[in-house]
Amino acid sequence: MIKILHITPDFNYSCGRSKLVYLYFKYFGNHPDYEIHFISNGGDSLDRLNDKASLKFQRLEFSTGYKNLFYYRNFYTKLKKYIRNNKIDLVHTHHRFPEMVAVKIEKKLKIKTVISTHGFTRGFKNISFQSDKIFSVSNSINRYLMNNFNIKKDKIISLYNPIENVTQIDFRLGEQFKSENDISSDMKLLLFVGRISKDKGIDTLIKSFTSVKEKIENVFLVINGQLEKKKYRQYLDEDKIIYVPPQNDISHLYYIADIVILPSRTDSFPYVMLEAGTFKKTFIGGNTGGIAEFIDDGGNGLLVDPENSEQLAEKIIYLLNNPDVGKKFGENLHRKVNELCDYYSYFNQVEKIYNKLVEAE
Repeated sequence: MIKILHITPDFNYSCGRSKLVYLYFKYFGNHPDYEIHFISNGGDSLDRLNDKASLKFQRLEFSTGYKNLFYYRNFYTKLKKYIRNNKIDLVHTHHRFPEMVAVKIEKKLKIKTVISTHGFTRGFKNISFQSDKIFSVSNSINRYLMNNFNIKKDKIISLYNPIENVTQIDFRLGEQFKSENDISSDMKLLLFVGRISKDKGIDTLIKSFTSVKEKIENVFLVINGQLEKKKYRQYLDEDKIIYVPPQNDISHLYYIADIVILPSRTDSFPYVMLEAGTFKKTFIGGNTGGIAEFIDDGGNGLLVDPENSEQLAEKIIYLLNNPDVGKKFGENLHRKVNELCDYYSYFNQVEKIYNKLVEAE
């Protein structure tokens, strides 16, 4: 049996990184050939682990920024002890701080290391991405790593994020949501899912929505996600905006949405885009990173300049007035997601990589 330890900070609902890690737990959790361990500093979605009886979880304090300078010694000592006591074979990290520590321990305990890159990180070039293999979520990340961190191409394994097929939707939750918020059947719903932050283009979206409301009366904007800064709270109190806090299942929101919008300024490969495709929903995304890589503008969605709220408003209005066009985009995106982001294909590849690394010891 191969023992794998995953380490990620901030295990939250509104976090693509956490979503991917959770899928690892679902796939490998009851796999007879693997024993899965997990270390995190916390997060608002730890309750998701309650149904993963076979998963061994340990909470350790660390951060996502410079505060790790204060956590380093304690984290190193406890992580090394955990790896030794549990006879871990491979450490799969999802952030550069635990990766740095794991690589140092690797030399002493003869383990293997893997890191998944989830964004366009900066700095610390001499101590970053030193693992045996690097899982990259998009080709744009591949290029970024090679150009900015001098990573050799053969060390990078490109794997689009996987997503499960939708099997069950509680349609009553969608109708209940509309009823509770006085949304009639003729209303149009725009949906934003993700961190409520400048990176995700929330300011651009709010400006564009103000213009959309002036031209189309029967429209609402639903925002689901975690507030990154208190200053964005003001956006959530505007007219015809409904805020939904982070939660485990938001399939009912996708079900009732007409358009899913993520005008990101920077984004490696967002799950929101894939979820929109899974539900055959019209998607508008920022012309950046993994979004621009996956979305064929005018084919399976629309791309916008993340700084141009007027352009975004025009495209929202166009799609609301031309639902047949949006429906076609959604169907095309659905096909592409099924073809390139298959859950089982992804984890079959991961298994082969895990096995090859451990067998090479």
